[in-house]
Amino acid sequence: MKSFALIAVLALCASSMASAGEAGVIHLESTPNTVHRGLLSPTWKPVLTIKSGQTVEIDTISHSGLTEDPVQFFARAGIPASEILPDAIAVEKMPRPDPPPPPISVSVHVLTGPIYIDGAEPGDLLEVRILKVTPRVNYGVNTAADGGAAPGMLPATPPGQPVGKIIKYDIAKKTVNFSPDIHFPVRPFMGIMAVAPSETVSSRAPGQFGGNMDFKRLQAGATLYLPVLVKGALFVTGDPHASQGDGEVSGNALESSMTPTLQFILHKGEGKDLTMPYAEDAANYYILGMDTDLDKALSNAIKETVKFLGRQYALAPADAYSLCSTAIDFSIAEAVDSNLTIYGTVPKTYFAKQTSYWAPRP
Repeated sequence: MKSFALIAVLALCASSMASAGEAGVIHLESTPNTVHRGLLSPTWKPVLTIKSGQTVEIDTISHSGLTEDPVQFFARAGIPASEILPDAIAVEKMPRPDPPPPPISVSVHVLTGPIYIDGAEPGDLLEVRILKVTPRVNYGVNTAADGGAAPGMLPATPPGQPVGKIIKYDIAKKTVNFSPDIHFPVRPFMGIMAVAPSETVSSRAPGQFGGNMDFKRLQAGATLYLPVLVKGALFVTGDPHASQGDGEVSGNALESSMTPTLQFILHKGEGKDLTMPYAEDAANYYILGMDTDLDKALSNAIKETVKFLGRQYALAPADAYSLCSTAIDFSIAEAVDSNLTIYGTVPKTYFAKQTSYWAPRP
């Protein structure tokens, strides 16, 4: 009887959706039981509950190649079936969610979660420290979109550019092998990190809740700040990228499955006035603005930066606006996801007031 009980316990642990990892890090798998597709919703049941300060290693799956049998899709580039993630194959077989009432549409994204943060309430601030973003495979996909589900900036596929270009990269050398004569750095980050919005929305457009920001600065060593909008925050992540240029102009990046390691820290009451997410790394603050119109997105990023400079450095609005024009660079994070994202880069070295920052892992 004892050995039967032990076998039962071991089987239960093996099938668990989350497990304790190295140094107390929790590992959350991506399975049909832990992922959602194409929507962000406050009604989803959490797949994991944690406390403030805990760290979670989260398996995520790229949606690229999941519109058909992923084994057949990646075989086009000579990638054997043994190198296709089993969880990607399982998720591809999942039934798609029923479309919600218009105008909400179901996007292509695969999102792992949600994670419930114990004690999180609307008005709080969720700090997400990005400790690592680890590739799960050594290949990804970029599509030069031609007006499909994620259209790029150009009206049609440029001549000679294949649709669904499968690109390999060297994890050890941290190099993308775009072609025999073109190589550039692997810069992994998560295209989507979000708390639940107050109502169900498509995962395509980012917003106050974070979401599909496709913001390449959110690499290992950076921090994302999100206002909590529902009880428990209900954090999800997905749309992993191996690399991306500012703008994400073809409609997508180098889409590739990743495992981010994230630490979650809750700040009570500090998110009640936050109308947009913002980010930080050791060198800079990054202040985001969004709108369906790129000019308005820039205006919103400036407004958010003026507010941030007043809050962080006690600048009067006129001085903050002047600093935005004389010293702050504004760049396009993404120009293709319905709600377009501009960010202002605020270097910390410009200010006499210096604050400590957590030490990223080597």
